[in-house]
Amino acid sequence: MKNLTQCDVILMAMLEHEEYDNWTAKDFQSGKYFVGYEATARMSELANKYPNLIIVGKDGKFRTLSINWKNKKEVKKEKKRLGIW
Repeated sequence: MKNLTQCDVILMAMLEHEEYDNWTAKDFQSGKYFVGYEATARMSELANKYPNLIIVGKDGKFRTLSINWKNKKEVKKEKKRLGIW
């Protein structure tokens, strides 16, 4: 596997797990998809970079992200780029 950026790690997690509706920075502070304390900043970058793929929400004071699964073209493109089949 090629070297992934922190943004790619977050996006990969989101695309691999369609069963999750919303993601927060806490989801990326341990485990397989570890990004660390930079997760919040990377989530902001993703939201700006992929406005047609990422849906931004809020859960109390925390930002949430989710995938716009209706945008099948963009989902397919990013899955291919990240090697998710």
